[in-house]
Amino acid sequence: MHIYQGVGQMSSVLESSVVTIGNFDGVHLGHQQLIETVTREAQHYGVPSVVYTFHPHPVKVLFPERQTQRMFDLRDQQEQFEARGIECVILENFTKEFSQVTAQDFLQNYVMNKLHPKTLVVGHDFNFGANRTGNISFLEGFCAQQGIRLIVIPPFQLDGQVVSSTRIREALQAGEIEKAQKLLGRPYYLRGTVEIGFQRGRTIGVPTANVHPDVEFVPRKGVYFTYTRINGHNHPSITNIGVNPTFQEDNKGPVKIESHIFDLEAQLYGVEVEVELLHFQRDEMKFSGIDTLKQQIYNDMAAARKFFNE
Repeated sequence: MHIYQGVGQMSSVLESSVVTIGNFDGVHLGHQQLIETVTREAQHYGVPSVVYTFHPHPVKVLFPERQTQRMFDLRDQQEQFEARGIECVILENFTKEFSQVTAQDFLQNYVMNKLHPKTLVVGHDFNFGANRTGNISFLEGFCAQQGIRLIVIPPFQLDGQVVSSTRIREALQAGEIEKAQKLLGRPYYLRGTVEIGFQRGRTIGVPTANVHPDVEFVPRKGVYFTYTRINGHNHPSITNIGVNPTFQEDNKGPVKIESHIFDLEAQLYGVEVEVELLHFQRDEMKFSGIDTLKQQIYNDMAAARKFFNE
């Protein structure tokens, strides 16, 4: 799969292609349906399949007060595209200047002149161009004029409700992990490198891997039953996401991800791991002292082992 940091980085134009355009935050079930349509069309015509997307998220640039945060790191998005057969990704740098490009100019100069799409595939709520003047109606007229096949994917529904990135983020913030995974159509995880922490866990016989993820979004703070994936292997674990309020006076420290991996003794510093959330057990709590904290941790570990049928 080829990844270009904007169409300007392409050394040559594509003679023909099938293109989809969007943000694809989370690459959830709805996005997956759209991507499958792109790859199927591209195979039919024997041309490259292309995803045209943007970084940072346009809302973050245009409406910073909304605090939109991507659910996964950018690498995950690219991995999901590649796993689903996409051959080319255009990752356009989204700036305020770029946001002023009109819908007409974007389609002509960034899409048509560079990618020459036979088919354009978009979601039902797709808007683009300066002041979001580009919509489905505008696309229909443009594609008819250019002789491009336009496929508009209807909203993907699950249990009678539309699947969206917003709904998934809300589920994760509520600790509804099973619901979020159902909407995603894949596991939710946090990926990062294991770093040296305060090593408090070792003092009470519960060593943890302190993971520093490269993400903006953080799910509900608390204790989770998890898999910690190391070199492609899943290890049952219990994970705390939070600020350790028992040791943090102002309760405003940096959010940490600490995973205790059952029955594994290994030196993991500097190793990249993925912590897959399976079940939310309880909210993070402030304890009166180390003894009550220790007892709660042991209770959580017992519940986790029962969850994993150990």
